[in-house]
Amino acid sequence: MSESAASKWNARYAYSGSGIPSPSQVLSRGVRWLPAASAEHDGQSDGTRRALDLACGKAGNAQFLAERGFRVSAWDISDTVICEVKARKPFILHDAVVRDVAAEPPEPGSFDIIVISRFLDRKLCPAIAQALKPQGVLFYQTFVHGLKNTDFLLASNELLSLFSSLHVLEYHEPAKDAQGRAEARLVAMSKL
Repeated sequence: MSESAASKWNARYAYSGSGIPSPSQVLSRGVRWLPAASAEHDGQSDGTRRALDLACGKAGNAQFLAERGFRVSAWDISDTVICEVKARKPFILHDAVVRDVAAEPPEPGSFDIIVISRFLDRKLCPAIAQALKPQGVLFYQTFVHGLKNTDFLLASNELLSLFSSLHVLEYHEPAKDAQGRAEARLVAMSKL
C-alpha cells in the first residue's frame, strides 16, 4: 500500500457517518468456531486470547470480539477511521493502530483469531496464515462478484487455495445477489 491508498481510504471514511457496523457474516454466522476467550494450559489460565481485525475499517468485527472478552487489535491504513475507533466511549479494544499491513504484516504466531472482511492482498496471505497461533482461527470474507477492479475480486474457490496451509472448517461461496455481488466466506484453523 502507499500514501495514495491511505489518502483514498481517509477520504472514504471522512464522509461515511458514525456508528459501529455489524460484524461481517463470516464472523456472525461462524461464531461457533470462536475459541474460548480465555486460554488455558494444563488447567492454568494463560491469559486472554488475542484477536486481530485486519483492515478493520470502522472495526465492527473488533467490537464484536471485544464484547466477547477477546483482547482485540484493530489495524487499518486510514488514520481517519482509526481516530474514530479510538474515540469510542467506552473504548474496549486492546488497541487501534494505523498500520500498512502490506509493508508491516502481523508477526508469525501472534494471534488466536484473525478476521478480514472486504480486503484482499494475495501477497499477504502466507503471512496472515503464519500469524495464527497453533489452532488459531481465520475468518475471511471478500468479494467473488461485484467489483469493477478485478485485482480485488477472487476467482471461484481462490480463497481456499490462498489458505491451503490451513484446515478448512467452513466455506461458502454464494451465487450473485440482485446487485450482482457475492462474497466468499472462509473459516479455517491453523494446524498444530
